[in-house]
Amino acid sequence: MTSTDEQDFALGEEIRTAIELIRTGIRELQRVDAENDFYHSLILSLASGFERLMKTIICLQNYRLNGSYSGKHNLFSGKQGHDLVELLKEITTDCFDQSHLTVPAAKEDLAYLQKDIRLSRLVKILSEFGQAARYHNLDIVRGRTPTTRSTREMWEELEMTILTDHDDWADKLHANPGLDKVHKRINIDIQSRLERFARALARLFTIGGLGDKAKQHTGTIKPFLCLRDDELGKRKY
Repeated sequence: MTSTDEQDFALGEEIRTAIELIRTGIRELQRVDAENDFYHSLILSLASGFERLMKTIICLQNYRLNGSYSGKHNLFSGKQGHDLVELLKEITTDCFDQSHLTVPAAKEDLAYLQKDIRLSRLVKILSEFGQAARYHNLDIVRGRTPTTRSTREMWEELEMTILTDHDDWADKLHANPGLDKVHKRINIDIQSRLERFARALARLFTIGGLGDKAKQHTGTIKPFLCLRDDELGKRKY
């Protein structure tokens, strides 16, 4: 089976949309400080961007194995379709084949995706937002019991967790809650993890085993594909 030109074009557009949404989310993250604590737009962009990027990777893996972008799993529909945790599990389980893992960068990427605790927290927040938390306040307004905590609460908890990793940051913020320099350092920490996440996914298109179809999109994923370690957390969007 082969794909149609329409399908190939749509896949390319979806990859481009995913990359731009992730870039937009990180740009919004860089704007967060003591005066601007509006997290909704950055989480909305990041959740949608990473969901779309991971789904395109799964589509490419399906094509490589079966000659069709479609698969047998249910990760593309309903509430489960927004479960970034399960999408990431699918990718780390099925898209890192043994030939790919002979490349040191690929082994590092897989270890990061599976074992980094802060990244897991980030993915969980984005996943819960996509599944239910984006309507947390409306559920309360309508008299319903929310099924998740508010996105703001989860994000601020993540920030405080990062602070506890760096005692000097916590002391400075406690002394001056409006200290923008501390907020920026937290943002840089989160940004670097998001960028490394995006880079690990982007590398699957080139050094991964997704096939020739994936390599055709190298130009689209280049913003994260070419990120060096010493650039993580430093790029302006």
